Amino acid sequence: MKTPLHGERSRAGFTLLELLMTVVMLGTFLWSLLLVVTQGTHAARDGMALQSTQALGRRTLDRMARELACAVAGTLDPNPTLPWGSDDLTFQVVGGYSAGAVQLDTPVLFALELEQGELDDGADNDGDGLVDERQLVYTRDPDGAAERSVWAHGVREYLEGEVANGLDDNGNGLQDEAGLCFVHRGGTLVLRLSLEERAPQGQIEVCTVQTTVRLRN
Repeated sequence: MKTPLHGERSRAGFTLLELLMTVVMLGTFLWSLLLVVTQGTHAARDGMALQSTQALGRRTLDRMARELACAVAGTLDPNPTLPWGSDDLTFQVVGGYSAGAVQLDTPVLFALELEQGELDDGADNDGDGLVDERQLVYTRDPDGAAERSVWAHGVREYLEGEVANGLDDNGNGLQDEAGLCFVHRGGTLVLRLSLEERAPQGQIEVCTVQTTVRLRN
């Protein structure tokens, strides 16, 4: 029987070692690829959650702006001026004219209420991952036979960047403003809305939208 030469044994040993290294490198590559794909999927889901929240915020403000079109400045209650603004607002729009006089339409109220099952106690009482969140409620004729509907869920307790400390933390001229706030300045009403949603990976996605409406004198 022919005895393998020393060089042949060495070459065979190196081949096995190279095979083992190749398997390890391939496994590492596949694991890294799996991590990248998983992270990309998570990021895409989180991005979709943020986009959904942004779209809801924009639609809600656009809807509010349409309701506020032609609102008479003198009907605002309260009159939300700096530095506090207001997180609720009752107003009336021009409904028509009679004998040359302006006739006001039925009052409308925008206000925040705690989400169903939530308490104002710094805890997540309803188990949705959010703390002390509100809902935006539209009420037509609040003092009469009210028409009432919820226009947005997940409104933050405070506007993005703001905390309850008597200061203007987010630099918008307001102090301790809520996640929905109105400000009346020079015949213009500024609306701001901060919404939040728990993303699939558990982090809280926040978006803030703003618009302005020109009021009637």
